[in-house]
Amino acid sequence: MLELWLVRHGETPWNSEGRALGQSDPPLSELGVRQAELLARRLGKVAFDEVYTSDLARARYTARLALPAAEIRLEPRLREVHFGAWEGKRWAALQGEDKTALQRWRKNPYRERAPGGESYEDLLARVEAWLAELPTTGRVAAFAHGGTIRCLLYHFTGLPEAAAWRFHIDTGSLTRLFIGENAVLQAVNDTAHLGF
Repeated sequence: MLELWLVRHGETPWNSEGRALGQSDPPLSELGVRQAELLARRLGKVAFDEVYTSDLARARYTARLALPAAEIRLEPRLREVHFGAWEGKRWAALQGEDKTALQRWRKNPYRERAPGGESYEDLLARVEAWLAELPTTGRVAAFAHGGTIRCLLYHFTGLPEAAAWRFHIDTGSLTRLFIGENAVLQAVNDTAHLGF
């Protein structure tokens, strides 16, 4: 059986400012660094057979702070969904056609996309390809993004109809699955180590 630990990167300034991060690459905020340090306390005694991280800096730095002695493999397929023309913009500031497209995307992110960006269906295809290459036994950690983790969960639970945002994934959180003949979802959005 494979034990898969999905770790969302620590907070960035763009998270707190309500901006679309996507595949842009802002650094961790002070809080994000603290979240990664608290992850280190939680993960430090766990033996992982493999550790992967999105190649975006916020995930890489979280992984390095949380598991400083680990051999970490960069995996571009774990990147967040690409928000195209919306990257770096404040969600609340989108106007006109962008605001209309955002409303459509929020209703159905699996089919809709930002201008020049990806849909969650595109993201799901990327992460499913990565998942298919993992070993069938052992313990694996993957440092990734909210959308990436959400898509991996939907791979096992099915795409939600009229409930696109069923899972909330906080920065610095842990999600754990046991994958064998069936998948067992042990924890989603576990933030006990963060103290809130």
